[in-house]
Amino acid sequence: MSSSSSISVSYDLRPPTEVDGLKLTPLKTQQFQIKSSATEGQKKYYEGLRVAVAEAKSWLGEDLTAWRDAVGNAEQSKENKKTLKYDVDEVDDEDEDVQQS
Repeated sequence: MSSSSSISVSYDLRPPTEVDGLKLTPLKTQQFQIKSSATEGQKKYYEGLRVAVAEAKSWLGEDLTAWRDAVGNAEQSKENKKTLKYDVDEVDDEDEDVQQS
């Protein structure tokens, strides 16, 4: 009887409410199978474990990068709105100074 080993990676993110996650899910779990067993020998098992860890790292990196980009875009959009409001207020103040002169 052979049992299958795996690595499980989970995350539960709390993004800002204004982030449009598109197709992103803030709660996710993924399993990565270790494609060799201890019965095949220690060297083969650890090589399979190394491959599974590399796959998990790559998957997590891609997912979190997508979230970082989504949050960054939302923050950038929020900053642009603030900057535009500030610029409009500043222009209004300058117009008043010109009219008073």
